[in-house]
Amino acid sequence: MSTRILHCSTSVENYNICVEQQVAGFSHRGPQPNDLIYLVVKVGKKTLCGARFKLDKLTDLKPWPDSDRYKHTLSVKELEYCQPFDISLLSQAGGKSWSIKYIQGSKPISDQLACDLLNQEFINNRIDKFTPFEVDTPIVSENEAKAIVTLTDELIEEPPLTRDSIKIQALLAEIGERMGYKIWLPKNDRSRIAEVWAAKPSSILKDLPLNYDLDTLKTVENIDVLWIKGRTIVRAFEVEHTTSIYSGILRMADLMALQPNLSIKAHIVAPIERKEKVMSELSRPVFKLVLANSCTFISYNAVEELSKEKRLEYMTDAVLEEFSEFAEDTIV
Repeated sequence: MSTRILHCSTSVENYNICVEQQVAGFSHRGPQPNDLIYLVVKVGKKTLCGARFKLDKLTDLKPWPDSDRYKHTLSVKELEYCQPFDISLLSQAGGKSWSIKYIQGSKPISDQLACDLLNQEFINNRIDKFTPFEVDTPIVSENEAKAIVTLTDELIEEPPLTRDSIKIQALLAEIGERMGYKIWLPKNDRSRIAEVWAAKPSSILKDLPLNYDLDTLKTVENIDVLWIKGRTIVRAFEVEHTTSIYSGILRMADLMALQPNLSIKAHIVAPIERKEKVMSELSRPVFKLVLANSCTFISYNAVEELSKEKRLEYMTDAVLEEFSEFAEDTIV
């Protein structure tokens, strides 16, 4: 087993996607299963680490916008999170050339002192939930180092259960439950959703009753909310708020591409002020090809309105057609 650093350069989006979809990509085949990986991204002038994991099995899943760069991709396991810290502390072991010694090419770190520094700092800052960096918000400050620390603290300290995205995720699950569907939620989200929604004991599926290949199941397991009847996905929802809209749409596109014969109705759920951005992404040729007839936009307001309907127990998922919009519907 080797210890390595996977550097996402300045792509916060790729960093978030690695964690959200639990997959790591490399430009060469050096990294192997069970290698310990520290995931880092450059924010301003700092290179920050907020997660680490061990590499698992080889996979064909490449959910990044620049996926062609990654010739060697593996799923991840034993994922852990920490309050992001600056890995320049490695200069204590590697001197001025620490970045060349420890980062370049995700090479194995043979220096035990460097491994110990990373491990100790990670343990000192360990937390139990991942908080993605905001893709759309640049860090601008006269004192950039302070700005980075401030932004990180704000992201970490924000109570997850009060986030609008968690509330909407819970509402979607509740609506589906009331209509009689079984609900799938990503395992990492369940404890946060349970704090705002008390589900019936039999409503939340512990395992997906789907006969898909491993790559498809890996994608499906990370979709924010699924309504399931028997062995069929009735509706799939990606709730977008603090993370990149692109990542949710990409997950839906991956699902459709992996299972082209399925007829799954998918929805990107976001605040109304992000509608234009969602529609713009859905209209991209690469997405339009696979999502044109299957993926729509639903606003937070629409979900809240539907959740107040007193007759949901007598309705079916078809009611969503009244609240959803296709990208092509907005073209003038």
